[in-house]
Amino acid sequence: MTLRSPAIVLLAILSVASIARAESPLFPFVIDYGAPDNITNLSQWLDRPAGKHGFVRAEHGQLVTDAGRIRFWATNLCFDACFPSHDEAEQVAARLARLGINCVRMHHMDNHSIWGNSPNKLTIDPARLELLDYLIYQLKQHGIYTNINLHVSRTFGAREGFVAEGDLPKYDKGLDNFEPRMIQLQRKYARDLLTHVNPYTKTRYADEPAIAFVEINNENALYIMWQWGKLDKMPDPYATTFRKLWNAWLRKKYGNTDTLRASWKTGEYPLGSQMFRHSDFTGSEPAGWSLEADDDAQARWSIQPDGPQGHRFLRLVVHHDGRVSWHPQFYQAGIPLDKDKPYTLGFLARADHPHQIIANCRMAHDPWSDLGLSAAADLTTDWKPYQFTFVANRDESNARVGFTDFDPGTYEFADLTLRPGGVVGLQPDQRLEDDGVAVLVRRGSNATIAARQDFIDFICDTEQDYWWGMDRFLKKDLGVHSLVCGTQLAYGPTYAQAGLDYVDDHAYWQHPHFPHRPWDSNDWFIQNIAMVNHPGGTLAGLANRRVDGMAYTVSEYNHPAPNSYSAEGFPMIAAFGAFQGWSGVYSFCYSGNSDFQPQRITNFFDIKSETAKLAHMPACAAMLVRGDVAKAKQTVVVNVSREDERRELARLADPWAFSCTLFGLDRRLCLLHAVGMRLTEQPDPKPPTGPGDVKRFVSDTEEICWDVTEDDAGYFTVNTPCSKLFTGFVRGRTFPLSDVVLKIGPTRLDWATVSMTCIDGQGFDQPGRILLALTGWTQNRDMNLQSLGDDRVTLGRNWGTDPVLCEGIPAEILLPRPSQNVHLYPLDESGNRREPIPCQSRDDKTALLVGPEHKTIWYEIEIH
Repeated sequence: MTLRSPAIVLLAILSVASIARAESPLFPFVIDYGAPDNITNLSQWLDRPAGKHGFVRAEHGQLVTDAGRIRFWATNLCFDACFPSHDEAEQVAARLARLGINCVRMHHMDNHSIWGNSPNKLTIDPARLELLDYLIYQLKQHGIYTNINLHVSRTFGAREGFVAEGDLPKYDKGLDNFEPRMIQLQRKYARDLLTHVNPYTKTRYADEPAIAFVEINNENALYIMWQWGKLDKMPDPYATTFRKLWNAWLRKKYGNTDTLRASWKTGEYPLGSQMFRHSDFTGSEPAGWSLEADDDAQARWSIQPDGPQGHRFLRLVVHHDGRVSWHPQFYQAGIPLDKDKPYTLGFLARADHPHQIIANCRMAHDPWSDLGLSAAADLTTDWKPYQFTFVANRDESNARVGFTDFDPGTYEFADLTLRPGGVVGLQPDQRLEDDGVAVLVRRGSNATIAARQDFIDFICDTEQDYWWGMDRFLKKDLGVHSLVCGTQLAYGPTYAQAGLDYVDDHAYWQHPHFPHRPWDSNDWFIQNIAMVNHPGGTLAGLANRRVDGMAYTVSEYNHPAPNSYSAEGFPMIAAFGAFQGWSGVYSFCYSGNSDFQPQRITNFFDIKSETAKLAHMPACAAMLVRGDVAKAKQTVVVNVSREDERRELARLADPWAFSCTLFGLDRRLCLLHAVGMRLTEQPDPKPPTGPGDVKRFVSDTEEICWDVTEDDAGYFTVNTPCSKLFTGFVRGRTFPLSDVVLKIGPTRLDWATVSMTCIDGQGFDQPGRILLALTGWTQNRDMNLQSLGDDRVTLGRNWGTDPVLCEGIPAEILLPRPSQNVHLYPLDESGNRREPIPCQSRDDKTALLVGPEHKTIWYEIEIH
């Protein structure tokens, strides 16, 4: 008898009857809040109580306890979710353990929740603290560790003795890295919380082994807040404090003003000839000037007579702004610049309403890099003169100078000039001896390259003093035994974060955009696209920022709702993180409020009722925590010195770009090997060659494959002895995963996520239980995505009603066992078995046929 391959056998037996129509009716399926003892309950995988093997430690780039290596499949609780009632705490802890979650990050609890009935945000409410105590106790009893965030979103105001609250950065970010009393109050809060004895565990939090991590300050760094321009208009007394710190730093380095002037190459250079073409706006649409806009932006410009001093002027009318802040933009390109030379931009301008625009100078070609000018001009309804002097940071033959950040309205410009020359460095009246040297503002000008480098060095040093000072306080003054991190990578200098116990990062695939007002629940959109079509996606950015030799966690990750492909996110990062050797991944978030049992998807981030995400949680825990996915065989690193970091931060003014990629590593190399930055003063060897022009990326372990061979039809697979995963577009293809073969039928998006997990860890050809989860289109009842074009969708405020509705995925799965030894059960919302489904025999193998007629998204396979 001639033997045929499993794939050929499967194709031969596939029939119309076994595969449902792509438009099969949706059915309600909300995964139950309870935790019955069935195949979907992974609580037995967790060691109880958490901390039984001693404190979590960082050793040789990984996390360990006395029992060996430990990894975390974790989640976040936010705001009031950190303070459930006792009954809710017991239920939440049990459900998280059921999902295989072994750590919870307590996030945003300092916003309002922990203060309760206190008169201000200085004294923790004992009643609220008791609720937190009981939750942490319950988590511990269920084998779940805790990550305590100290500062996330507490804002200091008049009740706490701080002035000008409305004029400060949101949550005091950046400011609280240097303002002395804010730092003092952060330490008070840490003392009050971490030296508190939990009455249920009988242990101080500082001495509690179930408290695995303490995070000092979430997504908060002096550098990023300065880079975003959030510190440019700080009011007093904060501005004076910052300026005095800056001057003290300069005095320590230079001693006196004369030495500083010489080092900064301060000087006054005569203005040269006009560099703009048609600066007098001759013609109805003068050559050289351009208006750029995306499809959303609606704007027109015209030349008007009789402007200031009788000159012609430009009128720009913006009816609708674009999807990004730089659309529309008005500019002139083709301008040559010489590195280290000063240039002065001058103009008159006004608007029909007060508004801040940005004058900038960038490359007029890819990669569109900044060339030294990004200055804010606060327009009023009257004509006003503006002048900005900048120093070109590189030679450039084709620069463009222009204006961005317009909102709807009318803007007028006259007497535009760009000339070589100007006053750079210190102004004549600025002296170190009287703290008179001005702070460099991000949206400003007039700084030489040397001054800019000094200021970045000052920010890095000031940040480091804050992070390392807080770390010393926690450990030496409070006796904290938990691992401590500062904030997330990409917000400030990496060297500062690497001085703590471990490093952390955040990422979101297609985070919601709010084009006009932050977090406007009516005015938002997401890009409704699948990451499988974009090799690397957000995962490559995370991998290329990792610090080699340090334990690494990702404490926030999600593919936010209502992305139709969002179920791909958690299985992909769980598998990829295991391959990269990461120590933990946290979904964001399990719940952001005290409603723990909704029957519908409630917002962008809460996963507590997202059936398509929760169904694959056991697979994620198996791949990452149990270690089903092996670590890469090879690790590729780039060497980065402290000088490299300071130089690049000054040049780019963008910590998000600080990664292996910046130093020549192909960002896609992480799909083949583990990657990371090695912080060392040793010279960097030549970066290895990237994967080249390929569309199929196979990990060096051969367990992970990311395939984009067909346009707009990417897929991602995991193939290990105890875990199988497919997520992506089907296109009628068959997917052999070693001894398991998967064939997916028509679905609404021609897309699905399928995970198979050997719960007993024996393998797909061995006796045991296998959890099969298949998900596709998921929505609330009456939830209708509105298309805005270019893959952009929104729901506005209409997220629909109860319950969650799911698509049943038709599929055939070929297992390497005789059918008489295999039983297949569809599972209900609680994970309990329903009536068995007959299995079919195919040449001593078993064909499992599942589909929408079973009205479930998961199944139990039992092998005898």
